[in-house]
Amino acid sequence: MKKRILPIPLILLIPIVLLVVVTVAGVYRFSLSDEEILAKFPSAQLQSDSVVLAVFGIKATNPWTIQVPENNAFAFIDTLNESQNLASGRYDSGAERGVVTVDTKMLKRVDIEGQPLFFAPMSVSNQGSGVFHYLALFKFDSSRSRMILADSELLGDRVKIQNLGIDKSSRVEVVYLQHGPKQAMSETPSEEVLLNVGFNKQQIVKQ
Repeated sequence: MKKRILPIPLILLIPIVLLVVVTVAGVYRFSLSDEEILAKFPSAQLQSDSVVLAVFGIKATNPWTIQVPENNAFAFIDTLNESQNLASGRYDSGAERGVVTVDTKMLKRVDIEGQPLFFAPMSVSNQGSGVFHYLALFKFDSSRSRMILADSELLGDRVKIQNLGIDKSSRVEVVYLQHGPKQAMSETPSEEVLLNVGFNKQQIVKQ
């Protein structure tokens, strides 16, 4: 007498069918280039970051990213106050939190070997009373499609930046006011300082 072959229970067929579908989908996905995928699904195309586009005129798919000086925290610059010419973003390292602000009105651009570099005043404020000001060097990270802080130079606590420019010898000049030796930090700074620095594609160079 022949033994009857029982049909495969339906509950066992479901994972087999799902496995086949996933395998076929994976093979199809990796057979297409990124351009072909974006062409097939135009709604999934990445959008340009509006702050980076407005400030730098560069299309970036990731946000403007700043590693806070002397801190392991990162701030994403996601707010632009056009009336005050200020771009800002918050950071939180756990032990410390605060705001990074960039003065876009004084933003200056210079090109080195086809790569644009940008200089601007930047300030960092936290839970304390101090507001630390920096000369910031920004550049575009094309591999990750984002604007980043390449380097910075500390100017001081609660200083007032008067002017930022790039001279004919491609050096950056910053004129700012700092507190004099007899001034309280609550007073308006009055001592004028001129900072003159060089730079390359990676960093600010003091001489």
